[in-house]
Amino acid sequence: MYKLIFVDDEAIVRDGISSCIPWGQNSFKLAGLFEHGLQALDYMEKNHVDVVISDINMPRMDGLVLSRKIEEKYPDVMVLLLTGYDEFEYAQEAVKSKVREFLLKPITADELSSVLLRLKGELDFLKERKNQYELMEDKLAMSFPLLKERFLYRMVSGKLDVPTLEKRKKYFGWKDFGLFYQVSIISIPGEWDELDRITITEYIKTGLGDGEELLSNRSEDLVILFQGAHRGSLRQKSRTLAENVYMYASKLKKEQISTGCGEVVDNLILLPESYRGAQNAVDYSRVLGLSQILSIEEVRDRKKISTERYSELTAGLTYQLKSGSRSLTIMALENIFSYLEKHLLSVIEVTFYFTRLHITFLNFIQEMELYFDNDDASLYQPGNLESMDQARLFFSNLLDLIEDRIEEHRNDAVRSRIEKAKNIIADKKGDSRFSLQEICNDVFLSVSQFSLLFKEGTGKTFTEYLTMCRVEEAKKLLKTTDSKSYEIAEKTGFADPRYFSIIFKKTTGMTPIEFRRSLGE
Repeated sequence: MYKLIFVDDEAIVRDGISSCIPWGQNSFKLAGLFEHGLQALDYMEKNHVDVVISDINMPRMDGLVLSRKIEEKYPDVMVLLLTGYDEFEYAQEAVKSKVREFLLKPITADELSSVLLRLKGELDFLKERKNQYELMEDKLAMSFPLLKERFLYRMVSGKLDVPTLEKRKKYFGWKDFGLFYQVSIISIPGEWDELDRITITEYIKTGLGDGEELLSNRSEDLVILFQGAHRGSLRQKSRTLAENVYMYASKLKKEQISTGCGEVVDNLILLPESYRGAQNAVDYSRVLGLSQILSIEEVRDRKKISTERYSELTAGLTYQLKSGSRSLTIMALENIFSYLEKHLLSVIEVTFYFTRLHITFLNFIQEMELYFDNDDASLYQPGNLESMDQARLFFSNLLDLIEDRIEEHRNDAVRSRIEKAKNIIADKKGDSRFSLQEICNDVFLSVSQFSLLFKEGTGKTFTEYLTMCRVEEAKKLLKTTDSKSYEIAEKTGFADPRYFSIIFKKTTGMTPIEFRRSLGE
């Protein structure tokens, strides 16, 4: 029920209005009748009101002054003015948009009921919008820590322009002392369980100062953002913390972590350089199996081949393999050999980098499920590749075989995987814990690979398809059972009944209750 008050100095009009309108049937409660605007305002100071219907000509405070006062103090209240024909143009000019509607006297009960019906529709809409806004505020509050971490990651990785950076620093309450900054990265082996990861994370937090942050990047490495007043002390602090983390990790008797420290910078805009330096250092440490802390300066001083550039080239090769352009893939492979040929490498180093390249191909073969005949077994064990010519011939042949096999299996692989995924979704759609990662595990695909194939095969994202299946199941249950809405929400995988109602209405145009009612019509 929406609360409405009526203001008119004529008792006969007040009595007529109060008695001739079926207020409850129109979803309104007539909360009060008043002779003039002062009485109405006095009531509104102590009581909630949704709608005010007022005459214009009244003693002490007329309807025009009342409407202006309401606009100032209660902007959400709808005001309707009763006006005579000779007052209409004056009233319209005086209050303009501050009044929701003008009602020409005399007004019949049917006319007023029609107006109330329209008002109810608008009030319902505004109420729903307010509820949605409050719901979004609640979700934002719950998501705030994740949003802050995402902001910090985008900041250290250089994905924010200066205006956006300044705005979001203030929004997320991050303290920027504007002195010196440094990024360190700690790579935790995938063999660690979640409890040990949380333990080491909490330990790192105890060593952080004001304005310093701990977050994760897309590789789930731990990224530490340091701040300090001096370059030397900041560099020493990051190294000391890394050493302490190493010792702490050793006590856990787990596979050793890898740590890289970026350079110290004196401007927030240069922070991505420190992040990239830390990433390069930790990659170098991890790839070569070094059990020591490396800074980007130490990596550069080694004067060896840049693992960053080599990783970029191999990543570019994988990207081109997935993109499906044979000519660009051949070019990407040739870029790798051209880069290696520009450096003086020992036999051991040549073997190491060719092994890495071979692993890149094998990982791709495994990921794409490209299996070869026994005659091609030598491709999995190439033997010694001690010269550029031997390696170039071997990898060129391997590349040709992979491209041919991709062409043969692409369509069949897509169809079979999508059908399997649909069956899994059909079986597990009622489980609210069912997730994208779970189905990726079931079909042995990465999240990115599965998402691409599923969208290509169904025209929908995983979430859209799962929601469609759940809504269809909900429609079936609404039609064939007497289960309550919250019970159906639980059976169809929606943990929150309110969210279920929102999604159901968004999909069908009706709430679950409205849908069930429509079945009987």
